[in-house]
Amino acid sequence: MHKLRFFIFSLLIMSSCGVYSQKVGLALSGGGAKGAVHIGIIKALEDNDIPIDYITGTSIGAIVGSLYAMGYSPEEMLNLLLSDNFYYWQTGKVEEKYRYFFRKTPNKPDFVKFRIPLDSLKIDLSLLPDHIVNPIQMNQAFMQLYAQANVQCGGDFNNLFVPFLCVASDVIHQKPVFFKSGNLGDAVRASMTFPLIFNPIYVDSIPMFDGGIFDNFPVNPMKTYFKPDFIIGSAVTGKKEMRPGNLNLYNLIGNMVMQKPDYKIDTGEGVVMNFILDDINLLDFHKSKALFNIGYEAALKMIDSIKMSVPRRMPAEELRQKRKDYKSKLPPLIFNKIYVLGVNESQQSYIQRQINHHGERFTMEDFKRSYFRLLSNPKIKEIIPSAVWNPDTGFFDLHLYIKIDNVIQLAFGGNVSSMSINQFYLGLGHRSLTSFASDLTLDMQVGNAFNGVSLIEKVELQGNIPFDITAQLTYNYRKYYESEKLFMDTEVSTFIHQRETYVKAGLGFPFADKARMDFATGYGILEDRYYQDKIYTNEYLDKSVQNLFLFGIFYRKNTQDAKQYPILGEDHHVFAQYVSGRETFTSAKQPKLQEKSYQSWIQIDATIYNLHEITSKFNLGYRVHGVLSSKNLLLNYTSTTLQAPAYSPTLHSMVAFNEAFRSNQFIAGGIIPVWKLNATFHARGDFHGFLPLYPLLKGDGMAARYGSLFTHPAYMGEISVVARLPFMSISLFANYYSFPKNDWNFGLNLGYLIFGSRFIP
Repeated sequence: MHKLRFFIFSLLIMSSCGVYSQKVGLALSGGGAKGAVHIGIIKALEDNDIPIDYITGTSIGAIVGSLYAMGYSPEEMLNLLLSDNFYYWQTGKVEEKYRYFFRKTPNKPDFVKFRIPLDSLKIDLSLLPDHIVNPIQMNQAFMQLYAQANVQCGGDFNNLFVPFLCVASDVIHQKPVFFKSGNLGDAVRASMTFPLIFNPIYVDSIPMFDGGIFDNFPVNPMKTYFKPDFIIGSAVTGKKEMRPGNLNLYNLIGNMVMQKPDYKIDTGEGVVMNFILDDINLLDFHKSKALFNIGYEAALKMIDSIKMSVPRRMPAEELRQKRKDYKSKLPPLIFNKIYVLGVNESQQSYIQRQINHHGERFTMEDFKRSYFRLLSNPKIKEIIPSAVWNPDTGFFDLHLYIKIDNVIQLAFGGNVSSMSINQFYLGLGHRSLTSFASDLTLDMQVGNAFNGVSLIEKVELQGNIPFDITAQLTYNYRKYYESEKLFMDTEVSTFIHQRETYVKAGLGFPFADKARMDFATGYGILEDRYYQDKIYTNEYLDKSVQNLFLFGIFYRKNTQDAKQYPILGEDHHVFAQYVSGRETFTSAKQPKLQEKSYQSWIQIDATIYNLHEITSKFNLGYRVHGVLSSKNLLLNYTSTTLQAPAYSPTLHSMVAFNEAFRSNQFIAGGIIPVWKLNATFHARGDFHGFLPLYPLLKGDGMAARYGSLFTHPAYMGEISVVARLPFMSISLFANYYSFPKNDWNFGLNLGYLIFGSRFIP
């Protein structure tokens, strides 16, 4: 009898243990990159056969939680956070292989842009964007990540591999919003939309922001919607009080808008692991491996107490099989049809021609190439793709919602320098998109060294091969100053004015994805006023005028990471030009006596400028530049030198006229070592040599003559410290030229020193 009672009592105890704490919920807080800790905790739970039956998350907790809910293993999640793809997604940068050079606009010295909308009378000149990270990557990435799981769960997050819920914030009505159904990608996107950093999405016309604003640790929704028997919480936070040295942009925004809850779970309901992680910023995902280890080790220390509360086990092999079975049912991400929304009929035609796959099914990789090409058109502000399952075909249909940027763009920029090269830049632009794309720009520069205005109209047409037609009208005025030390001992003029007025028409084609080929023709009037002796009075400026016709073929490729002071990438060009025309020389002392000459020549100009990463702290670049020309000598030495091609690889050499680095035929090159001090600052060297095939020399009187083959080499060296800011560059430099003798220069440069294009590039 006693044995029977003991047996029944034991069954009751075992039965109660089998019911109590058998359903386990995992609640994951927000915290940006700190959330990699969550993955370590999940790994520790799996390694000890602890089941996870429900998962709730906020912000990064929503990302980690949704990935796990879709069948990702901890290893797969960690690899994703450390991947190049994830880096591009969270920074908004476009991978090199998707950049489309054909539509790349020429570099301009702008660092501030305004947008004036044309759809309403309201003019918004705000300098503050509503988000910092470009959504170009996130829009396609979230579709790619979540499209298949959306189909599998049928819009109900309870039907995922693990039932899931995430939290977003409705700042209009000041309340949290809980997502248990709908579009999984949109729900996670809403939950992690950090204010001012990422672009918000709208649900029922309400903008959604990071769930951490109202509920950064989703334990209550876990209890309300899932009612687990035991909750395991992971809460990652930063310092409770911010110090002045820790006040970067992301920390400031987070400290102002994010809720500071008590990261607790009531006794008997579960356990919580709290992590206060210093010096981890919002987007420090490159530290994910170390954070993963922190979470893993912390969970292992608590695993025995968790096992006492959670007697049920999920063997690793059983979990792997369940995960494999779930993933095998996911439909392949293959697209069948494309629907373009949000634009008119002619715009729809333009867009569809660029993504037309001739009725064939296509993959996500095929779409991404078309997607980034489309977005290289500045008229297209944003593309929001959506993968919609079509049960009739068994494939996805691709819906593209297009936002057109109907604005006039106003840009300001220029350069401030310790040299005589202060510049101001103003740019105006308007782009239209119908069945073709049109771009009208007006660029104006005023300054000490350069004044210019250029009006350019470009029309892009789509066919089997896209092409554009360009018309350009330009006026340039360059000045070289006597005050520059570089001119003090030279025989060439020390006070120079160069004006050119020209018209050009061009036809351009893409050359693969990273380059373009252009055919151009034009007519230009080039006027040089200069001294030929050392009597510097404004009454004695000689003048040479050239009336020239040009036809050229131009190949260009540029993948460099900055328009000034790049540290990585390639810049190649090859120009082949035929030039024909007349030179007229007028002497200031005898203005009635004019000399004229006629000539035609062929000129080939090629440059290779590459920069490569050697180590994480050191890059090395090299530059090779060569010019071959059949051009004859002009009517005097000064005009010949002024119109000769120049080697000017540095900012200072662009504005300091130096006859030693000019010739009708030359080869030149140099090396550019770069020491990367941090993400903003680097130190660089520029060490270059110049070798004219036949140097230009001063002959009898004012005539020019050629010297002997491969004589009169020259060299220059420069060392600079550069700060590359998001909107400008700042540089402090010192340089030396082999000619004139003992020519040292020092200077400070702020902004962008980029001049308008010349008639003969």
